[in-house]
Formats: sequence, C-alpha cells, structure tokens
Amino acid sequence: MGNIERIYIFNEITKRQYIKEKNEKEIISDYYLERRFKQTAKYENELKKDLSNFTYDEIINFYKRLNSTSLDSLFVMNSHFTMYTDWCIQKGLVRDNKNYFSKLKREVLKECLNKDLTKKRIVTRGIVLKWVNELPNPKDQFILLGLFEGLKGKDFCELSQLRQGDISGNVATLCTGRKIKLSATLLKIINDCITEDRYYSISGRGVKTMPLVDRGFIVKDYPNARTDVSEFQVGRKIYTGISRILKYFDVLDYMSAYSIADSGKIHMIKERSKIIGISARDFLKDENHIKEIEMQYGIRISRSVFYMKYKEYL
Repeated sequence: MGNIERIYIFNEITKRQYIKEKNEKEIISDYYLERRFKQTAKYENELKKDLSNFTYDEIINFYKRLNSTSLDSLFVMNSHFTMYTDWCIQKGLVRDNKNYFSKLKREVLKECLNKDLTKKRIVTRGIVLKWVNELPNPKDQFILLGLFEGLKGKDFCELSQLRQGDISGNVATLCTGRKIKLSATLLKIINDCITEDRYYSISGRGVKTMPLVDRGFIVKDYPNARTDVSEFQVGRKIYTGISRILKYFDVLDYMSAYSIADSGKIHMIKERSKIIGISARDFLKDENHIKEIEMQYGIRISRSVFYMKYKEYL
C-alpha cells in the first residue's frame, strides 16, 4: 500500500486488499476509498458486520445518517460500494451473495439527502446581492458574484486570471477561451477592484487592513504573496477566499463554490424561461436553450439529472 495514512477501518485486512487490487487496475483519487471506509466504520461496528453484508434497509439508514446534501457525491459513493461488494461476493465473503448497493437508483438516493440542508445550499440572486453589499472588499464581492454568474474554470483560473483588458462592454473573454456575459453589478464591482488598493479583514474583529498589489489581474495580491507558484496554488488562494466569505455569513457548513454556481444556473434558467415564455422544465428539455447555460458556466449539464436534483427550485 505504500505510505498510506493509518486510519481505523472495519475489517481492515479485507478492505486494504481490495484497495490494493483496485489501485493496480485503475487510477482513483488519492485516499478516496480509505476515507469512505473510515466513514462506514462506526455503522459497521454497530451492526457488527462488513458493509458488503448490509441489507437494503441498512444501506438506506446509513446514507440518511450521513446528512449529505449532494446527490452526485452519494451516487459516486454508492458506485464504489457496489464495486466493493461485487468483489466481496467473488471472494465468497457475502452471506447471501446479494449486492443491495446495486439496487439503489438515483431516485432512491435522492430521498437519503438532508433536504433541509439541501434547501439552504441553493440561494437566490437576491440573497447573493445582499451578501455582496455586506462584504467590505470589492475583491470578495467579485469572487462571490463571479461564481454565481459563471466564472470558475480549473483551479478557479477564470477568477484569478481575469484582466481588465479581457472585458469588452459586458462580455468577458476568459483564460479558458470562453466568452460570457457579465451583469452591470459585476462590471461595477470589477471597476471597484481595479481602483481598490487595500483589503479589510473579514475574519477576527475585522479591524486589520492589508495593502494590495496590482499585478494586472482583477483579483489583486498581497505584497508578501509569491509569484512563482503553480496554478493549483493560485487556485487554493481563491478557494480559501471563498471559504472565508462563506464563514463570514455562517454558511460554510453547508455551502460551497459549487452550490453558489448551481444557484446561479438555477437563477439563469428561471430568468431565461420567463423571457422566452416557457416553463423551466421545457427550457431544460430544449437542447439549444440548455446550451446557453452550459456556455455561461463552462460545463456539460445532464438535463434529466439536473431537473431531478433541482425541480423544486425551478
């Protein structure tokens, strides 16, 4: 296994053998399976059996106890547990030779989500603008509203690398090659970012200030920031900024950059549907209409999955 961090795992020898074989066949995210198996350990101890022997009802109960707000993450987890259980069946380790994880479809998994937290994850443009008005720094305002309006890219490069010269009228040409429309409010914030030369702390007592250095980007740097860093490290600074913003509004426990972007997609779908004069569901069904959202947010959208996840907000 190499230098894998030692963590408590129920039925550890079996699971580590599975991980070893899995890593020999395909590349998976570092430590993903270790983290998931650690996550199941408490429940496995309660039931005194390996997760591969969970019944259908026991799986449902476990997923509900996770208080997850992401259908996608739950779906990925269930896929991995399905493969693990198949492996255990091949090894003769499952008492009834049945894989109940494979029986769980997206519709069932959706019912395992914490709906109260899921509702909190989706915010209206009105709420985002209220937060923007409460943030003392144009830099933070730009990051928050920019995410909502479709700026992201790998390692948040579309936020960190945007320059004044990339904007013509209300259209921004991004480092990823995309062209997207920006709202008048976001354009005003970008102008404020260009003229602002100090950053006011939004953590602690909020009294600390720091000078900002203009290196040609909308998001200015601090004087002590290194310039010889990777795009990933630059992206981490944006990520830390997002976390700081969400913590400022006491929503970090259940909101993320992804939920802000998803909220923006929902808003755009609703607004475009109103203008066209059709329902949000019909908008999603139309390939040309959904392309508008995909172009604005730089992603591919599975129309059926998106509708199933967010139909109550559309």
